[in-house]
Amino acid sequence: MAARAGGRQETKSWAMLAYIAGDNNLSDAGLEDVRELCEVGSSRDVWAAVEIDTYGEHTGSIRYEISEPDAWGEAHWIVIRRLAEKDSGDPETVRSVVTWGLKRYPARNRLLVVWNHGSGFRSVRRDIGYDDFGSSLDMPEVESALRRAGVGPRSRIDILGFDACLMSMLEVVHHFRELARIVVGSQQTEPGDGWPYDLVLAEAKRRPERRVLARRIVETYIASYRARGTFDVTQSAIDVAKTGAAVRRLHALGDALADDFEASGEVVEAVRTSVQVFEMADYVDLVQLAEEVAAAVAVPRVRKAAAALAGAARKCVLANGRLGRGVARANGLSVWFPADDDTYLRHRAKYLRLRCNAGANPGWVRFLDRFHG
Repeated sequence: MAARAGGRQETKSWAMLAYIAGDNNLSDAGLEDVRELCEVGSSRDVWAAVEIDTYGEHTGSIRYEISEPDAWGEAHWIVIRRLAEKDSGDPETVRSVVTWGLKRYPARNRLLVVWNHGSGFRSVRRDIGYDDFGSSLDMPEVESALRRAGVGPRSRIDILGFDACLMSMLEVVHHFRELARIVVGSQQTEPGDGWPYDLVLAEAKRRPERRVLARRIVETYIASYRARGTFDVTQSAIDVAKTGAAVRRLHALGDALADDFEASGEVVEAVRTSVQVFEMADYVDLVQLAEEVAAAVAVPRVRKAAAALAGAARKCVLANGRLGRGVARANGLSVWFPADDDTYLRHRAKYLRLRCNAGANPGWVRFLDRFHG
């Protein structure tokens, strides 16, 4: 274990910290991901550490540090601390693990992976960090936990990774605009195996710049499933700093559609039925939606706003990977556009809590209100 005089940990190029909330039906997959990290091991330049809570393997959570490979080329997971049983869906649990990881493993660049089920922003049986014996986390709770762990505008996470389903949404990524520089996640559901952690850690050990590492995470993820057969998988890396412009363009389009709903509402409804959707069908591809609205609607204000949104959304996407016919039109970012009234009314209040909807009468919500009115 690298340390400076006086016991202080050495500052390395990268620190990779994974929070594996595996106290659920993904428990075995979480343990396999820790084993994948050990296939590569850490290095003089890279820290790798995990907190994992599993179902049935042991009681409580364990914090592991991944060692450097030994003389025989084998790395090991070293127990740093055993913890009492915790609810992995409790924001305090997230705060605790992030505080620990950032303090113990100083680095010039930081990759934080939140691992579990996911459902974008929505409140269904799970959001993120779901625990079969506890609760789950929504985006404001994850944000609060990170802030209380010391993450903020002056101490951003370089790459915030969601190894979880359906998290690459404009609304989700923008929610972390003050906390992360890049967000990596999937528009579609992820197979249970999730990220290829051996390949991701191997890329980090090359000491890349953060944009390069984010792109390589996307590329290695897609490549790992291409070798296995037929999957519909996506992964994308999003430049968080660019999402503000996209959110403004989204609300401008919403205002234009709401104001001219009689002229454009039916056309947009027809477009909605043809665009790329994902496992949760109220999540649609943002770029394709905007481009098709711009092409189909006759109202000049709407056409201009939609074209501007498409351009702004494309600028957010650093890397976009997709594999499979079912996601052939995925462009890296989704947006919430439910087709049925019940889904909209059930989740509207939670949607309004997202930072993209700060302020009075956000335009996209105005449009959705008209669409489902």
